[in-house]
Amino acid sequence: MPIFEINSFRGGLADYEDKGLPGSFKFASNIDIRKLKDSLTCQQALIDEGIQSAISSRSPSASRSPSASNSPSPSLSVSPSTSASPSGAGSSSTSPSASRSPSASLSASTSLSPSTSISPSPSPSAGLVSVFSDLIRIFVKCSDGNLYGFGNTGKVYKRPSTNYWLQVFDLHKPIVGAYLVFATATELHRKEIPGNSSWNDVDKAGSVQGDTWPKTNLDSVAWHMMTQVGGDVIIANNNKLAMSAYDDSYTNEALDLIPGRIAQAVIERSGRAVVGSYLASDPINGVNGMIDTEVPLSQVGIDGYIYYNDFRNSISVKRFPGGGKINPSGVCNEVSQAEFFDWAQTALSWIDKQNVGNMALFAVYGADSGKGGLYTYGRKNKNQPFVMNLDYQFDADELGAVVNMGGTDIVSYRLGSTFGVKAVDQNNKAIGIYEGLDLKAPSKFPIQLTQWKEAVLLMAPLAAGCSVEFWYRCNKNGNFIQAKTADGISQYSKSNGMKAVFRIDAQGEYFEPRVVCNPQANITPEVYKVRLLFN
Repeated sequence: MPIFEINSFRGGLADYEDKGLPGSFKFASNIDIRKLKDSLTCQQALIDEGIQSAISSRSPSASRSPSASNSPSPSLSVSPSTSASPSGAGSSSTSPSASRSPSASLSASTSLSPSTSISPSPSPSAGLVSVFSDLIRIFVKCSDGNLYGFGNTGKVYKRPSTNYWLQVFDLHKPIVGAYLVFATATELHRKEIPGNSSWNDVDKAGSVQGDTWPKTNLDSVAWHMMTQVGGDVIIANNNKLAMSAYDDSYTNEALDLIPGRIAQAVIERSGRAVVGSYLASDPINGVNGMIDTEVPLSQVGIDGYIYYNDFRNSISVKRFPGGGKINPSGVCNEVSQAEFFDWAQTALSWIDKQNVGNMALFAVYGADSGKGGLYTYGRKNKNQPFVMNLDYQFDADELGAVVNMGGTDIVSYRLGSTFGVKAVDQNNKAIGIYEGLDLKAPSKFPIQLTQWKEAVLLMAPLAAGCSVEFWYRCNKNGNFIQAKTADGISQYSKSNGMKAVFRIDAQGEYFEPRVVCNPQANITPEVYKVRLLFN
């Protein structure tokens, strides 16, 4: 009996539905393709941070701030829980709190296919509160060793240790750019580091006589993204660049852009500022965010396209499979560290530097259901393929910003009126979904329909509590159908089992395979091969 065999899973999201790099697939979520073993396994899950005991948590208003107004205490808020289950079935979800979420999935579907979805819990559970009361739109890793988050209503949060967050300041105005110099729509503020823990030294006067803060002459725009270039902070400012220099000088018009262009994103490259912009007459099709990894990339428009931004190539390199977009702060390097410098003796400072950064991480929202979340693009080692993967699937109304802190990927989100921060959970795996490329039945004579008979999954010994499922669709028509074993069981979960056989018995010239891996805590099924028997 003829056999199709899938024995590689490292090729990432393919450019075509029926062909791609060796080991590529049409779609997948929450699978780990960048490990040193080419097998199908689950990726780590995401877990909420900043969920604290109401007894032990304190209001940030206990400390004084220069605004002379008390900042509100964090209040009880809805905290999302992540559920992954076949659509059309009941959603079994795990809340970041100790209690289960009774709510239905927000991405319910009449489809029989499995999907991952977000379902809100009615509360973090009794006695727990969320630190976050607005959407963090910018993360800043600071020289004092802390991670700071700047919210869309003016709140500033600090992460001094793993999982722990506290609110340290409230500007009471939306913050639209930050580099520990931080901006509202029209104002530029700054904070001495480490300075006072109460943050009552915000806008402390500089060393230059007459230098007062805040600066109040920025143009009112949605984003004032910033980066450090040659010791100066360069700030996107409408159709200009503003600059706060290392010598305490400041100007809101360091550079005028081409007329009609609005600066949206700015990064440093080779000692220069690189600006991503959009046409004032067409704001939705401009540059949303940029990152320099092994290759320089930019995300453009609302339909998920990624382009080279190296000033030579003008070509789309990839598209997120469900469309969507990122915020200007919704992209980062998983590893980013300035280590190599080039200096000319006659130069005032270094003229070039090389960042150690191996892979881009995109926080994508506004995508099709089940296709939002954290995508990686790149490679970890030279001999691995340069590919895209949806490592952490997470649908939300908005993903604000993403950062890698101490080796942990962290993303902020908004879901309705709920705000939070999720981080990679090193103690739990997520449900992994793999959808292979379209398989085309070979030509035959006499002409007859191909009969697909069985799917065989060859695995490492299956751990107790883990299971695998097989789904399929023929002729690219209708919903995915779940196959069952000879015993009529939908999930193969035999402890130490190494061979799961699912019956198909379907006809079609095109065949789409789907494998679902269900982990147990931090233990994942591991599939080595998928064999599809047909005649």
